[in-house]
Amino acid sequence: MSQKIMTVCGPITPEQLGFTSMHEHILSDCSMFRNRVRKTCFVPSRRAVKSQDKLTLQNRSAIRHDIASSIDNMRLDDEQMMTVEVADFKAGGGDSIVEVSAPGIRSSSDDLIAIRRIAERTGVHIIASTGLYAEDTWPDRYRAMTFGQYVNFLHNEITQGIADTGILPGHIKAAYEIYTQQLDTYLHAAALVAGETGLSLQVHLGPDVTRSEMWQNVLQPLFRGGCIPERTILCHVQLLMGVLSIEQLVSNPGRVPFDISLHRELLDMGFVLSFTPMGFEADNELLGIAHYPDWYTLSGLVALIRDGYAGQIVIGNDVFTKLATRLGGGEGYRRLADFVVPALKKCGVSDKDINKITVENPARILAF
Repeated sequence: MSQKIMTVCGPITPEQLGFTSMHEHILSDCSMFRNRVRKTCFVPSRRAVKSQDKLTLQNRSAIRHDIASSIDNMRLDDEQMMTVEVADFKAGGGDSIVEVSAPGIRSSSDDLIAIRRIAERTGVHIIASTGLYAEDTWPDRYRAMTFGQYVNFLHNEITQGIADTGILPGHIKAAYEIYTQQLDTYLHAAALVAGETGLSLQVHLGPDVTRSEMWQNVLQPLFRGGCIPERTILCHVQLLMGVLSIEQLVSNPGRVPFDISLHRELLDMGFVLSFTPMGFEADNELLGIAHYPDWYTLSGLVALIRDGYAGQIVIGNDVFTKLATRLGGGEGYRRLADFVVPALKKCGVSDKDINKITVENPARILAF
């Protein structure tokens, strides 16, 4: 039986996928990030942004340093606006997007109906996700599920459609931020279902994940579920290269933390690594954390390509705020084609390896 890739408009062949961003949000609501416990303040903000304030040119700089301060910024909720953004991706040479929103950061199942309309209007193949994001975003119904209930939830959406939409997912979403037994149970279930159905699994990694956490709290439950590393994507992996502490960077000029030893270990085990976001200009300056510039992300990406790992790498923009959209003054979905690919070529990466990262790897991973 020939393989297929499931999009919100139905199945396509792997050959139809084309240039792909493997980690995006099109319609989503990440305003719950405001509820997360904040660390000790590094530098107090002198520019107060009220929660109800809309993103404007006047407050854009303040929001860039504290993206959750504006609820409006954290919501991609305008179908017309996001149609323009996705059409811009298409105009820049993009073909396909993996939309990784899930219950808790998806406003409602109506978002998926709207995303299908966006796909139809723009001609972009959009792959939707079943599964769950970080545990603090889970709606109540998912918080006390048993292992068997998680398995049934995923199987039902894969065979019958996401929620009540009838739209079939082409991908499974999971995340790790902080260990709990409930999250361990879900990761175990997600890995099992990925293996049973052939769908790929993408695991969001939070900003403070340590090497020991990776081995004990992420990989162990995945392997208990029969995880297939070659079909499991670990994303936001530039965060594993080092913590960009403003205090440390200022106090130790010329010493930028850079360690890709864990990346090599994960790749040697067969995992796929996703370098995302690209073009993300926001930071946690108030908490003392600098933003991860694209040159830093590319330094790890290029080093691993030169080590021969191009066949296990994918990339994405990870647009999840209005600030990041072109209409919001950001890079939008165009950063990969407009900057990342030309920069890789300038740094000596071959067209063959670029094609692996943007076309061949996504098609192989998403096909089932």
